[in-house]
This record gives sequence, structure tokens and C-alpha cells, in this order.
Amino acid sequence: MANSENVFTRAILWVAHPKLLWQRAGGMLVLERQLFTLARAGLQSVFVAMPEPDAALRAALRIPPGLEVRWVTKGEAALTECAAPYLGVSADHLIRVETLAFIARQSFPSSVSYDDASSLSVVQVVLVREDAISRVKQPLPEGSCIRLEAPLTQGPIVDWLMVAGPKPQDGFMARHFDRHLSLAASRALLDTAITPNQMTVFSTILGLIGASFFLGDNRLFYVTGALLVWLHSVLDGCDGELARVRFQESPLGSDLDFWGDNLVHLALFTCLGVGFWLDGHHRTLALSAIADAGVLASAWTAWRHRRARRDARGPEAGVVEQSAGDGLESKLSRLENTLAQRDFIYLLVLLAFVDMVYEFLWAAAIGGCLYFAIMLYLRRVNQNEQARQPYPAA
Repeated sequence: MANSENVFTRAILWVAHPKLLWQRAGGMLVLERQLFTLARAGLQSVFVAMPEPDAALRAALRIPPGLEVRWVTKGEAALTECAAPYLGVSADHLIRVETLAFIARQSFPSSVSYDDASSLSVVQVVLVREDAISRVKQPLPEGSCIRLEAPLTQGPIVDWLMVAGPKPQDGFMARHFDRHLSLAASRALLDTAITPNQMTVFSTILGLIGASFFLGDNRLFYVTGALLVWLHSVLDGCDGELARVRFQESPLGSDLDFWGDNLVHLALFTCLGVGFWLDGHHRTLALSAIADAGVLASAWTAWRHRRARRDARGPEAGVVEQSAGDGLESKLSRLENTLAQRDFIYLLVLLAFVDMVYEFLWAAAIGGCLYFAIMLYLRRVNQNEQARQPYPAA
């Protein structure tokens, strides 16, 4: 989110219990989580209302790039050094990034206090210093904040944090089944040293091992391979969940996840083709080559689009946003998003159990070409629409 969009760029982090800031919640220090929340909401400067910690603590503290952090004694010093307008944020609460960002972008006619369900102030909008005491009170939306209470490494706090794990692009099976498993795994990994990128590499290796089982020639190999590829798909959700909850998202991690998924798909279709070819089905090499070509062409197209829009909206896997409406472009957009999801893994598992993975290879070849054709068409439509847009006034 661009800082230029914010009406408020300064904040005071009011600290009532300093020791609480040095406890861990969801794999990072509470103070780190507060600072990253402020930075992701578009704040540029934060005055932490507590004495500056010693050098050892500061060296171990992870501070968001571009965020100016100043340490001041709680009380009048913080009010004097942080010029109004500013936001006052309670260090005893966690607040959703999107909620704080929404507040920071608004223009207010008078100072406001946003309170939790217990009428405790969580965010104060201070327009002038004299308004610091008298403010209009407004409740925060349900679920947008949580008060920090022990224990911080389990229970309601972690439940609240894990809500940020899933993605809105999840398919039906991923949303209703896979995510329950991946979130449980991510929850267990939150306070470990395992990084999102390490989870990406692990799940990719697991998927490649699963794909290799399709070089075999019987149902046992197929079922084992399909289950391993399915497990890869489930655990592949952990990297993004860990990254979002710990504020560890990065372009490198997104790219590693993107190409890891496509590598597993290539290995799966190649091993299917070679396995059946070794078993005497000579057409399968051509089928796997077509499926692989669809994967490579789609991946390259999506990769170029990701690179083009990364600065504006962040890296995503799809080529176009899903369109609303009932027109041809809207229907194709929804089909493109459906084909991009991981739910096809369940078809592979089902066909492996009934010994029909040969039919899956045919479906992969047809589906890969169809997916690429839809991507090209939608991209051309989008480019034509952009070309028709008038240039902005100078």
C-alpha cells in the first residue's frame, strides 16, 4: 500500500506493559508484530512510548524496512515529539493491517477513539494535541482486533493470527479441506526456525518424489504417487501461511513457490508419459509433451504478467483478475481461475485408486492447452481495453 495514500503517516505506540512487547506471539516478538502492522498499514514514523532498549535487544529486533522508529519516554514527551495529526495505537492489542490502513487513509472532522468490545481504546485519531483527551468513541468491527492476554503462543491469540493464513483464490477443496490441514501444520511450525522458503523447497521435493512413482506400472505405484503429490499440494499452502502470519512475504518466496508448483506439474506429466511409454503405450510421450508445453507456456505468460504488476499490486499467480458478470470474458475468467487451482489433484487421487491415470494424462494435455488459450485470449482483451482508455490529464 502506497504511503502517499495515507492521511496519517505518524503514530505513537502506547506501551502500558513493556515486558509484554518482548514476548513471542505467532512466531515473532509482539513489538515486531506491532511495528510490521504499522508499516504495512502505510505508517512512516512510529514513536514507541518506552525507553530505548539496550543494544543487544535492538540488534535482535526485526524492524520493517522504511519505518522510522523512535523511542520516547511515555507521557508528554511522546506527545511533544510526535506532531499531530497522528494515530495512537495500543500496544496491548493486535489489530488487522487492513483495519489500521483504512483508518490511516480517512479524513476525520474531529478526533476519534476506536474501541474494542470492552470499550478499551485501541486506536486514537488525534488531529491536534489539544484533542488528545476528548474524542468521539467508535467501536471497531468484530474480529478486527484482539487484546493481548497470556498465553500468547496458543489459544485465542494464535487462532486470531491464523485467520490471515488462507488466500481468497483458494479452490473449493483447498478452502474446505486442504486449508484445515495446512493451517494445522503451519500452527505447529509458527514458533520454530523453519522459514516459508524452506517449506516451499520441502513441499516441492515431496511433489517430485510423488511424480517419480508414476514411472511405475501398477496401481500401488500410482496411488502412492498421487497421495504424495496431494500431500505436496497441502503442505505447499504452509509457506504462504507462515509468510503472511509472520510478515515474511517476499518476491523471492513468491517466485520460488510459483516455479516449484510448475516444476512438480512438469515432472508429474513427464513421468506419466514416460511410465506409460515404458509399458508399451507409445502415444503417451506426445500427450505428456503437449501437457508439458501447456504448463511451460502458461507459466511463462503468468510469470511475465506477475513481473509487470508486482510493484502495483504484489505478486499473484493468475494472469487476470476474475471478472464479475455473465459475459464471455467473465465466464472465461472464472474458468481460468478454476483451472489454475489445485483441486485437480483430487481427480488424480481418485483416478489412481480406480487405476485410470492414463485418462488423467489425456485430461492434462487437453486442460493445459485450454488453460493457455484462455489466458492468451483474456490477456489480449485486457490489453485492448487498456489501449482504449484515454490518457490521464497532465
